[in-house]
Amino acid sequence: MKSSGSKHFCCTICQRGFTRIDHLKRHHLRLTIYGTTTRTAPNEETERFPKLDKEAEGVMRANRSCQKRNLHCDNERNQVKEPELGGSASSKNDDQEPSSDRGSIKFLLNGGTDTFTEHWNLPPSNDRPRTLNDYQNSKSFEEADSSILEYSTKENYLEYTPTYVEPDPSALSFFHDTFLDFFNGPFGDPHRASNDPYTSGMAYQSMAPSTQSSDLRLTGQQPAYEHEAPFANAMIQAILTKVWSLRLDAKTQEEISEKLNFLLTPTRMRKYMALYFKYWQPNCPMIHVPTFDPRTVSLSLLTSVCFMGAKYTEDKRELDAAQRLVDFAELFVFSNGILSGENEISSTYYGVQNVDDDPSCWVQFQNLQAAFLMVICQYWSGSRTSRNRAMENRFSEVIKVARRMGLPTFQHGPEERLHEYLWIQRECRIRAINLISLLDCAFSFYSNYPCRLSHNEMECALPCVESVFESAHPFQEPNFELSREITLSEAFQKLFEEESSRASSPSTSGSTVAETLAKLTILDTFMLIHLLYAFINTHMTLLATILPKSRVPHSQQLRNSRASSINSAIPEDSTLASIRIALSRWHDHWTRLRSTTSSHDWAAMGFYKNGYHFWLVSQLLITKKESVDVVMRMEVKCEDKLEQLKVLLKDDNE
Repeated sequence: MKSSGSKHFCCTICQRGFTRIDHLKRHHLRLTIYGTTTRTAPNEETERFPKLDKEAEGVMRANRSCQKRNLHCDNERNQVKEPELGGSASSKNDDQEPSSDRGSIKFLLNGGTDTFTEHWNLPPSNDRPRTLNDYQNSKSFEEADSSILEYSTKENYLEYTPTYVEPDPSALSFFHDTFLDFFNGPFGDPHRASNDPYTSGMAYQSMAPSTQSSDLRLTGQQPAYEHEAPFANAMIQAILTKVWSLRLDAKTQEEISEKLNFLLTPTRMRKYMALYFKYWQPNCPMIHVPTFDPRTVSLSLLTSVCFMGAKYTEDKRELDAAQRLVDFAELFVFSNGILSGENEISSTYYGVQNVDDDPSCWVQFQNLQAAFLMVICQYWSGSRTSRNRAMENRFSEVIKVARRMGLPTFQHGPEERLHEYLWIQRECRIRAINLISLLDCAFSFYSNYPCRLSHNEMECALPCVESVFESAHPFQEPNFELSREITLSEAFQKLFEEESSRASSPSTSGSTVAETLAKLTILDTFMLIHLLYAFINTHMTLLATILPKSRVPHSQQLRNSRASSINSAIPEDSTLASIRIALSRWHDHWTRLRSTTSSHDWAAMGFYKNGYHFWLVSQLLITKKESVDVVMRMEVKCEDKLEQLKVLLKDDNE
């Protein structure tokens, strides 16, 4: 520091003079803070400040709007983007538009199902590990918010808190709570527990006698959530009952019992439920979260929710236990209620023929929900044996029960106008059968397994919009509709309908094709492209009986087809022409929906926002003549159908 003239103190950086030493110190402190902290800790919210020799006493402050936009600011209107700071990949925006290669059909089929479903929030499995980067944005799995489990019942679900609302750091109440928690926490109160609330839990006695110590047994932990112990014990006992029926040796039974008591503590169950609703519910919005009460829900449904959520845990011991025990949980779920053969025989003996007349109809439907979720859990995260069993056997049982309940033709009724909870229950049924049909087509898409539901059978209503279903009181939502007034089958037929035929038959009830498509949601388009793909796949198999069969090997057929431009496309027929119209119409509507959906709403959607990928595969099938032969040569229940479809891209790669 130097003194100069009447201003005795001078800044050695900008050469500005000051009359008082405290002014110089304040000026120098500001330069030090601005010049060092922003240089040593750059991130998305900060920028590398320009040279600060012109700034003194706040006269030349950088514009805040420029700082927020990461723009170079010289206090002029011309704003130039600052060069991108170097850093790790984690600092990049996850919402960047993918490259053309990433969105291409070649990239999607490059690794088969694994690349096709890379960012779908599917639970990982032993033989098919999946990346979990998308799940861990700002919090780890262990910090999953469990605010949804405040046990609001159908009588008082007014007080339901929206799912996973993050605390506002700018709120005064948040500051007070955080400030007081710091001083009143475990360091201020020596008697307060400092262990992780998710890793603590009630120590339950093993249902089977234990003769050896195990690292899975919980000891010395605080009893938390005492009121939840009954259904935790009930779940353990129910699963153990199925274990004992398998006639396993005593040592194996003891090991399973210890794992159950380790995994299904009340606190861990709360975590698994929170993980389920945070990571899988957006993909499969079938359960009405505001009215979900673990104390009153069907034990089967609670079991499926907990085991599905446990597949997302980061704790390796918990994940290993869940993967080892999920098969026994499956046995319990499919031996309960209407899914049980014993129950069917008992109902026949007592003369109970109509399931809807049963007083416990809602509980039976929850058992169906549990079975459906268990099929999903086993197919995406189970072993190969469990995956095949779920697809071949268990899903057939789900469809059988759904038909007995009349779900394929289920719709809302006018009597629901005065009963909100009745509307919620019926909406859950409508969503269940729509998603069951979706999975039925998915089995054909991924494993070449024939569909068990036809599009003509799906006379059920379409699901309501997601914002209404997520609401604690759907009737109070501004965009609430009692019914969509269109079935899934009708929406599918609209894709094929010609406007000329509509004009020639004015007596036909209903709206035009454009009016109908304008009312469809992203979830609707996802279900429709699945139905459309299944329809195309069936048409390919029918074409195989019409096209001349070749006796040459499959590889030779592909080489011959490349040499002949005449046979480069599938022979046109009326059905194929209608399929092209339907695909074009679907694509146009999906593009409009994508362009009108906000980035926030798009990011909040589950994997059903990826319907365009299914459209690409469908286009591939109707474009390549070889697709008929490729589909016909595939085995039913093949390991990865998308992997085998890569042969259709061989022409483009060479």
